[in-house]
Formats: sequence, structure tokens, C-alpha cells
Amino acid sequence: MSETIYLGVVTLCVQLGSVYLLYLPFSRDVTAEQKNRLRRKYLPLSAAVFAMNLFFFADGASYFAFKVTLLAGWLPYFFLSMTVIRDKAAQHVFALGMEGLWCFMLHASAGTVVTVLYGAMTEKFLPLQLTIYLVLFAALIKVERKFFTNLLPTQKFFEDEALRWVISLLPLAIFIGLMIPIFEFTFLPTWKEKFSRGFFPIFFFLMYHSMSLATHQVAEKQLQEQRTRLLNRQMASLSAHNALMEKSRREVEALRADLNKNYRVLNELLIAGKVSEAMAYIRRQANLLDSTRVQVFSHAPLVNAALSIYFKRAEEVGIKIRHKIDLPATFSTDESDLAVLLSNLLENAITASKRQPPSARELSIIIRHVGGQYVLEISNRYDFPIKLGANGLPYSTEIGHGLGMISLAAFAKKYDAFVDFEHTNGRVRLSMYWGGGVEEKNAGLIPFPSP
Repeated sequence: MSETIYLGVVTLCVQLGSVYLLYLPFSRDVTAEQKNRLRRKYLPLSAAVFAMNLFFFADGASYFAFKVTLLAGWLPYFFLSMTVIRDKAAQHVFALGMEGLWCFMLHASAGTVVTVLYGAMTEKFLPLQLTIYLVLFAALIKVERKFFTNLLPTQKFFEDEALRWVISLLPLAIFIGLMIPIFEFTFLPTWKEKFSRGFFPIFFFLMYHSMSLATHQVAEKQLQEQRTRLLNRQMASLSAHNALMEKSRREVEALRADLNKNYRVLNELLIAGKVSEAMAYIRRQANLLDSTRVQVFSHAPLVNAALSIYFKRAEEVGIKIRHKIDLPATFSTDESDLAVLLSNLLENAITASKRQPPSARELSIIIRHVGGQYVLEISNRYDFPIKLGANGLPYSTEIGHGLGMISLAAFAKKYDAFVDFEHTNGRVRLSMYWGGGVEEKNAGLIPFPSP
């Protein structure tokens, strides 16, 4: 009975170690709510798995019980993680394959130690092999934590549907290939076979680590280039805004210089009794004055500048604009963050609209602040296919493209925004919702789900 309990406990520890490795790749991105859900469900699930272990080891250690519990014990935890940490099926499968290879390597090492010490591997040494496995697992915990936390390849691999599954299934395919020879439940391989098989995962991990470093370096270089292009775009927008303001200033100065002349003309018309002509003259001067004014959409100068510049660009290429801007005089969202976001999203919308025929070029933007919530919606016509990444947002592999989505992702992460994108019936619609600061939350903020 004591051996059964010991085997049940030590097997459960091995299984929970595998669960921990499966969790690490997602540990940086899971929300507090998802962590709590996992904790609440792991406890009853672990009790059920422990009962399963006791059932299979009821008659003591056996090859059959050893292999069944280790091969099947992880399945409930794996599917639980997929239901809690959603929309990452490819990443879960990739992590499963890598975790399987790592655990296979540790089991092979533990079995090799037992076989070398005692000359043969029999069922009575299975508790010892499991114990040695846990010792190895604990000794390598720092390596495991660092490796599996940074396990997932760059997001670019998972944005392309075909490449996503090729990358994800590769480690699992190798793991299954290594497991096929030991599916015989009444047989354990010799120490030489264990030793040789244990080397294959080591070679794979070293090869993957080298490839991962190279891809992360390439991704970092591309990110730097994108940041440079983003900065250049912002500088160009700033220059355009300065040019617009300078043009208005010169026109205002010219009108001011003509004030004396205008007064004389009006005086002459009024003295001559030509009131209607004087009124017409006043209206013409008022129209000239209005033409020098930069339209005010918001009290925030940077936001107003971004909207003015991109609305003007849209009008220059024949895009019909509908807008509803309703922002308070002061708000907690950083003005520069919102201006950069609007600039990049409007740039994307204008670029997409330019591909449409002139009669189908239209753009709509809504920015509102209601009850402590910000709402941003941009929509435009687009009759061409759009590639969507695993996060449900558009992506592009072309150099110089994708800056709008990078800006969007950074903004959403900083302000914990809900993002929704859809492309139906030739219309693209991007919606965002996010909360304000503490004073705005006190005004009645309604929480939105995380993206």
C-alpha cells in the first residue's frame, strides 16, 4: 500500500512538472483572471489524476502502469490550458512537443542511470527511476524556467497559417517518432537504447536554440527598422502640421496687412449708400478668413493636428470623410500616444482606400468619450482580401507595411484596450475601447474584456 501511495505521489509530481513547463511559454501574457481560473481548476483535476495513478499502481510498479500514467496524465491539463488560454492552439501544440522532448530526455537519462547502477532495468526499479527524474528536473529548474519562458518563436511564424502548423507540429512529430518504439507496454529499452535516444532531443534543442537566436535577432532588426520608419512618418506628419500652421499664419498676416485697405473700401461703399455691396464685401472677407483657419476637432493640439493633416490628405485623393469627434477638454490618455495611433491608423485607411475606384472611396472615424470610456472606430471600403494573423488583426510581410498594427498593439497593451477587427462585404472596421485614469474610472468605467 505504501508503495502504491509513493508511486501515485511521485508520478503526480512528474506530471505537474510537465504541466509547469507547458505553462511557462504563456506565463508572460496570461491575465490575472486566467491564472486564477487555472489555479481553481488544477486542484480538483490533480486530485482526479492522483486517483488515476493510485488505480493503475494498485498492484505495485508495472511497465503498463508506468507508461499509461506518464503518457495519459498530461492530457487533461493540456486541454484545460487550451480552454483557458484561448486562440493559441498552434502555440500550445508547439509547447507540447517541446515539453515532450525535454521530459523524454530526462526519463532516458534517469533510466540510463538506473540501468548502469544495477545492470538491468526491471519493474522494481521504476520508483527509483521516477525519483531520479525528479532530482534531474529540480536540478535543471533554472535552465528549464529560462528556456521554456522564452520558448515560443517570434510571432511572425504563427501569423502565416501554413507556416504556423509546420512549425508547431515539428517537435510533436519528432516526439511521437521517439515514442513509437516504446509503446510496447511490457517492455523497457536497454540502457544503450535509452542513452542513444536521449541524445536526439539534446541535438534538437541545441539546433532549435541556435535557430531561435537567429530568428529573434532578425525580428529585432526588423522591429528597429519599423521603429525608424514609424519615427520618420511621425516627423513627416509634424512637418506637414508645421507647414499647415505656417501657411495659415502667412495668410492671416496678409489679411491683417489689408485691414486698412478693407476699412477704406467699406467706408467708401457705406458713404455711397451701397449697403448690399458692402455686405457682400464683408462676406467675401469672412470667407477668406475662414479659409486660413485650421479646423478644430479636439482641444488636444497633437490630436487635432493628426486629424487635420490626414483628413486633408484623404480629401486630396478624393476620399469622402465622415467624422464624429467628441473628446473632453482634458483626458488621461497620453495625447501623443493617441495622436500617433490615429496617424498610423488613418494612414492605413487612406492607403487602402486609394486602391478603391474613385466612386468607392470613403472613410469614417468616430472618437468618443462616454462615462470614463474611450471609443475609437475607423471604417473604410476595401474590396480586396486581407491576411489576418493569429491575433485576428491584419498583418503584412512587405517592408514598410504593418506600422499601423504595431502602433495599435503597443497602444492596446499600454492601455489594456479591447480591439476588434472585421472585414465583411467589402468594408473594413476597426473598433477599440479602453478606460481612462483613476478619476475617470470613478465616473463609472465599465470593464471590457482583454483582447
